[in-house]
Amino acid sequence: MEPPAFGATVVTDRPSEVAAFYQRHFDLEITVDLGWFICLRRGDAGWELAISQRGHESVPAAVSALRESTNIFGFIVEDADKTAAALVADGVELATEVVTEAWGQRHFFVRDPEGTWIDVIQVVAPDPEWIAANLPTQ
Repeated sequence: MEPPAFGATVVTDRPSEVAAFYQRHFDLEITVDLGWFICLRRGDAGWELAISQRGHESVPAAVSALRESTNIFGFIVEDADKTAAALVADGVELATEVVTEAWGQRHFFVRDPEGTWIDVIQVVAPDPEWIAANLPTQ
């Protein structure tokens, strides 16, 4: 089975605030806004991010009871440093510094207003020595 699309949901007491965070910092557009349920998407992407009101009847009680997120959403950006600077300028605290990984990512972590972890990733050239040591030759 190949799903035609993918979606993830943030459960929160503040749907509008959390949705505004993703609009402002990750260029997502609201496609549905019912107040208690908001969908966001970037262009015609095959994925969407939903924001749902904690305690709503559509959310399982066990999920509404959770308060700490262990999910990580990854967003690919053109320039990790520029995105980090814009977040900091807007008063958002970064959870980690911007670092370059040998496997070809320049990235950092931040959390949305609900505490969901976000890995902000810029794809960069991987280190040739890392590739030689970790990827099979073809």
